[in-house]
Amino acid sequence: MDPSKVLRKHAFLRIDILTVRLYRSIMADESLGIKVERKHGERFRRALVDLKAFDPGRKISSDGSHVYLPVRELSEKEAEKLRLVADYDVVNFRFVPEEKILTPEDILGFRPSFEIVGDIALIEDLEEKEAERVASALMATSKSIKTVIAPISDVEGEYRVRRFRHVAGEARTTTTHKEHGLRYLIDLEGVYFTPRLGTERLRIAGLVGPDDTVFDMFAGVGPFSILMAKRCRWVVAVDKNPVAVQYMRENARLNKVENIDILEGDANEIALRYQNAADHVIMNLPHSASLFLPAAIGAAKTGGTVHYYCIAPEDDLYRDEFLIREAAEKMSARIEVLYESIVRSYAPHRLNVVIDFRVKKL
Repeated sequence: MDPSKVLRKHAFLRIDILTVRLYRSIMADESLGIKVERKHGERFRRALVDLKAFDPGRKISSDGSHVYLPVRELSEKEAEKLRLVADYDVVNFRFVPEEKILTPEDILGFRPSFEIVGDIALIEDLEEKEAERVASALMATSKSIKTVIAPISDVEGEYRVRRFRHVAGEARTTTTHKEHGLRYLIDLEGVYFTPRLGTERLRIAGLVGPDDTVFDMFAGVGPFSILMAKRCRWVVAVDKNPVAVQYMRENARLNKVENIDILEGDANEIALRYQNAADHVIMNLPHSASLFLPAAIGAAKTGGTVHYYCIAPEDDLYRDEFLIREAAEKMSARIEVLYESIVRSYAPHRLNVVIDFRVKKL
């Protein structure tokens, strides 16, 4: 990297860290308060809170004999009520502000769009200086972020991966991500992964029984498969990307999961080995899952559930239900839709949705 760019990035980071430190050490300023004997301090604090007159933005202070409580302007009626608690004096006092935990929005003046995988923050592909400002704000307000990268491509290619450029911190795309008590080693340039499916993965795990078999057709580094394996009898996890398969095997070892078959290859072909075998089939390939519907329906037991993910326009969210029914009919099967929901936003007017359906084979 050009040394001048490195210096600029470090300069931005230093400025933002100084901003944080300055913000958190604002000098105490003089403001309205109440001076009361120490023995009445807690009773007075509670009375002020009840009257909504206490100023929580400033710290209570005290000396040997008195407590100083920060307050807003008091009405005559409120002042009279407080006299019933104990005698007090209204004073101007140099209260210390309560420390505010800074957010990136506080520094930048707007809320940046980002997601965090392990200790890596993924931000939008902004202009270089703006990206550096966002990266500096993120790193200044979160000690856990060690690297900031920005995608320079959409999810692309046979293996559904993205390309990134380094913005700040350590120059790497590998990390360890923690989710639902499990750890996943990930190379964000070698495999596709998003933490935004974490809630959805937990939902599916809650549907899996201890005697179930799960067939995960596009398993990636294993976030569905390994979580399911902790709760079911057996998992068959498939991915065509050799890098994803390598990481998934390592993640199975890392999380001490043994009840799993990890297979590299085309899900359409591998599904032929597992006809009528799965209680749950996971189809997390939202851009082209419809091409694998016959394989998924074939792998499901009669009464088994298929969890189908796709990208859909906001004005026709569950249009793929027609494709599902069409595929089932061609296989002399019927389907019963059990659940439909939006999983996450994907792009303007386009959403990632899930359709769970039960397979009934004739």
